[in-house]
Amino acid sequence: MRILNVHRILPEEIDSFIEIGSASGHEAEVKQYLEQMIAIGSIRAEWCYIVKDEERPLGRVAFWTLPKVGKPLAMVLLDMSWNNSDYMDIGRLLLQKTFADMQELGATIIDYVLDAPVVAPQWQGNPEERANLLEHVGFRLNRETYRFERKPPDIAQNEPDSKGLVFRTLAEVGEAAYINAIERVSSAILDRREQRELVLKGSGNHARDYFQDLQQMEYEPEWWQLAYTASGDLVGLVMPASSPTFSTIGYIGVVPEQRGHGYIDVLLRRGTLILEEAGAAVIRADTDVNNIPMANAFRRAGYTQFATRREYGIEIGS
Repeated sequence: MRILNVHRILPEEIDSFIEIGSASGHEAEVKQYLEQMIAIGSIRAEWCYIVKDEERPLGRVAFWTLPKVGKPLAMVLLDMSWNNSDYMDIGRLLLQKTFADMQELGATIIDYVLDAPVVAPQWQGNPEERANLLEHVGFRLNRETYRFERKPPDIAQNEPDSKGLVFRTLAEVGEAAYINAIERVSSAILDRREQRELVLKGSGNHARDYFQDLQQMEYEPEWWQLAYTASGDLVGLVMPASSPTFSTIGYIGVVPEQRGHGYIDVLLRRGTLILEEAGAAVIRADTDVNNIPMANAFRRAGYTQFATRREYGIEIGS
């Protein structure tokens, strides 16, 4: 009977960790990504695991966080020999053992994203086998998104005018006004994950938690802005930010009563320019596949859809 062992990687096992899943042909990029994430504190060496039998490594996983958060938020670099008939048993053992450690570190929910087509930096081949394993151990599919990307100095065609909007920064309006704006925008949101959160938490708690979650990303207070009409009516908001690997439009939206006037184009252009002027090399953003108006706004602003994404999550503790 084969005995399997799950353990944190030792310093001398880094290369073995990278080589698991070597059929991808992207070992150099995976190594660069791992080293970058460790350097900035999004991954820690003790959050990287291997499952082995007596002879060789069979699978791997690492856990990731935003540097400001500290506790694990998601798993990355999940890989194994997906074509072997026992990948499900090996994967289940690997995740169950490591989730217990992550729970001790304060994690309550672990996320995992699965992109198609296969893209950097994780190069996730065998998507259906991955999805089967996730569902087998209890992950839930939270939403599916379109992924958009813009690489400055790309210039959007037909740049929209400002439509007379007046912008005020977070520093000017204060957190309470900003949280209220999130609550108003999200009252008619098309994102399935956020719809579920609204039901579970209520609109006020959802808005506060969303605001606090985005504060864990890197941003400047003047980047986050509310938009008003000339008469002082709230139109919407935009919240550009930076993650450990790219800049992003963290949140954007128009209040329900102001929709249909093209204001989303003005807000998106505003957020894009803020990030470009801050030196962003790549700007990415995701939008739920149900949110067709937002997807079309990204296309009008010169963003290119480069992938679709399935976002999974599992509760591992309270």
